[in-house]
Amino acid sequence: MGRQGTPVAPLVVVRFLDDEFLEGTSAHISLDEPHFVLSMPEGASNNELAVIPLSSVKRLTFISEAPTAAELDSVQRMVAIRFQDGEVLKGYLDGELKHGRYGVQLRLLTFERDRIETLGIPHASLKALFYLKTWDSRPPEFGGTADVYVGKRLDSPLVDLLSDIKQLSRLKEKGAISNTEFQRKRRKILDQL
Repeated sequence: MGRQGTPVAPLVVVRFLDDEFLEGTSAHISLDEPHFVLSMPEGASNNELAVIPLSSVKRLTFISEAPTAAELDSVQRMVAIRFQDGEVLKGYLDGELKHGRYGVQLRLLTFERDRIETLGIPHASLKALFYLKTWDSRPPEFGGTADVYVGKRLDSPLVDLLSDIKQLSRLKEKGAISNTEFQRKRRKILDQL
């Protein structure tokens, strides 16, 4: 509850197509509407509100928390979510997809089984969602998924590379990327230094 007993809107992490992210609260986000309004945390920046078109969003993280024992036991469906930029997000689907006009919402237990997240993925950022029989055991360096998003941004100066590491740290802290994904992307950035 907020001041004077008013309910507090949950924190939402918005990851944009260019891999920048923004966090704030929203009273209403629907994947049936083309945009939503995000309120910025007090004192975080000069911005008060942002009107965000879903067409600029890669994914939304509504909830990211440690899974319960029941959730660990109940999820079994392996999925790989392939994004337009080449990133692949692997995990275990908890329940069914909720289809909206502009995207899908799902609950995903991470590949490492350490976080369960409620995600919103706009159709504009999604290449495909695959239901898997087994995990591909090849690491990304040997024919697995390319880390396109790091490669696109590495033609910038040293300051930008350091900023990318800071941004990756923030994404990891907010639960938007797993520790494994953080380490792999950080290593690619450091290799460029």
